[in-house]
Amino acid sequence: MASTIIAATGATTSKSRVPELDGLRGIAIALVLIVHYFYRDPAANHPPEWIKWVYVHLQNCAALGWTGVDLFFVLSGFLIGGILLDARESPKYFKTFYTRRVFRILPIYYAWIGAYVVVMALDGPVLGRYIPGGGTWEAGSTILAQVFFLQNLRSLPYAAIGWAWFAPTWSLGVEEQFYLIAPAVIRGLTRRWLYFCLGIVIVLAPLLRLFVRHHFPASGPASLSLAYILMPCRADALAAGILTALLWRNSGFRSWLNERGRVLLISVLVFLIGVVALSNLAPDHDSLLEQTLGYTWLAIFYALVLLLVLSHPGGWLGGFTRMAWLRELGKVSYCVYLIHVAVGLFCQTLLTALVHRVNTWEQLAASCVAVAICYAIARVSWTYFENPLLQIGHRNKY
Repeated sequence: MASTIIAATGATTSKSRVPELDGLRGIAIALVLIVHYFYRDPAANHPPEWIKWVYVHLQNCAALGWTGVDLFFVLSGFLIGGILLDARESPKYFKTFYTRRVFRILPIYYAWIGAYVVVMALDGPVLGRYIPGGGTWEAGSTILAQVFFLQNLRSLPYAAIGWAWFAPTWSLGVEEQFYLIAPAVIRGLTRRWLYFCLGIVIVLAPLLRLFVRHHFPASGPASLSLAYILMPCRADALAAGILTALLWRNSGFRSWLNERGRVLLISVLVFLIGVVALSNLAPDHDSLLEQTLGYTWLAIFYALVLLLVLSHPGGWLGGFTRMAWLRELGKVSYCVYLIHVAVGLFCQTLLTALVHRVNTWEQLAASCVAVAICYAIARVSWTYFENPLLQIGHRNKY
C-alpha cells in the first residue's frame, strides 16, 4: 500500500520539533501498521455469533488504517507549506529547501533499493522456495521508476518480493512530485491567490479522481488504482495541509479559534461521524464513495484534527499526541513505513516454514514480532543514519 510522505513530515530539527506533530505522525504510522498487520477480512471466518457484530465493526475501522497515509499527506502539506511560507523571501529559498530534502529523503530511500538488490542477489533462489514468485527480480524499468520516483505514474506489475519491498513507496512518488511544484507556487503567488488556488485544488480533486477512475480502472485485484496513487488525485490532502499552515499563520484566525474553540471541536466531531460512516459503508480505498468524496472528507477531517491539536495543546487530544511512545513512533515513522510490508512478509513466511498449519493467534504473534523488528531497525537507522544526515542538511540556512 501506501507512503508517508512520511519523510516530509520529519522536516523540523530537534530544536524546533512540535511534540504534538510527532504524536500525529505516530498515529499515522500506527494506522498503516494496523491495516497491514492486523486487519482480517470480516466477511470470512467470523467469530462466534454473539460477538460477530462487534468484530465486523472493529475490522471495518481497522480497514481504514490506509487513511494514515492521508494524515501524512496533510502533515506534509502543513509542515512543508509552513517552511516555504516562512522562507519565501529568502535569497536561498530553493537551494536550501531542496538540499534539506535530499539529505532527509534520499539516503535511506536509496539504501532500501540497494538492500533489495543485495537480498535478491544473495537469497533470491532461497526465497523462491517459500514465497511464490519470491525469486523473481523486478524488471529494470520498475527499478528505474523507483530510482526516479515515477512509481505512482502507473500501476507497476510487481513480483512477490518487489511488491512487499516497493509498493508502499507510491506515496513517496506523490511527495517528490509535490516538492517539484509547491516551492514555485508558494513563492510566486500572493497569499490571496494561494488561498484561491488551494480551494480550487480541493474542489477539483474529487472530480479528477472520478474521471481517472472511469477512464483508467485498476488493472488487477492487487493493483493500486491511478485514482489512488496519482499526485494530482491526492492533491486535496496536500492542499488542505498548506491551507492549514496559511490559516495558522493568520493571527486573526488564531484569535477566532481561541474565542470559538467549541466550533472547531464540533466540526471535528461532525467529520468524525462521517469517517465512522465511511468505515462501514466503504472501507476500501478503491471504492467509488472513497475515491470521490471520501478522500477529501478525510483530508478535511485530519486538517481539523491538526488545528485542534495546535490550538488546544493542553486538551485531551494534545496530551495524547504528546505521549512519549507515540512521539517516538512518529520520529522513526519514515523508516518504519519503508520497511514494514517487507518485514511483515518475511515474518509470516518464517512462521509458515516453522508451523505448517498457521492459526489466527500465531499470525497475530508474528505481526507483533514484525512491529518490534520494524521499530528496532528504524530506531537504529534514526540514531546512526537518518538524524546525523538530517543535521548536515540543516546546516543550510534560509
